[in-house]
Amino acid sequence: MVLRLSHNEIKEGYSDNAIYVMEYIETGTKEDIIDILFDDPQATLSCTFNENSICNASYIFLDNLNEVNTHISYLNKTYKYDFIRNYWVLSDSFLSVKETKDDICFVSFF
Repeated sequence: MVLRLSHNEIKEGYSDNAIYVMEYIETGTKEDIIDILFDDPQATLSCTFNENSICNASYIFLDNLNEVNTHISYLNKTYKYDFIRNYWVLSDSFLSVKETKDDICFVSFF
């Protein structure tokens, strides 16, 4: 779990993994992002941060999209799903599925 961890805590905690640290800058907006690569299962965990460098959202992108249904089945068995808000309710956060133009990801936030 990376939510509520600092930028440095995440980098240190996942130092055994390949990590990409990025800074996204657009007019009036600056956002720090850390991508952590995992081998088993093959996935990428992307972390975004608030103005205090605390992770406020994480995104899990699976390399094999065929595994998405397996993960959704697990979440349905393990956590309550809020159908009005479209997310699973975890003990200290929420988890949803987002579909982008090219990908599907799991989003964790509080």
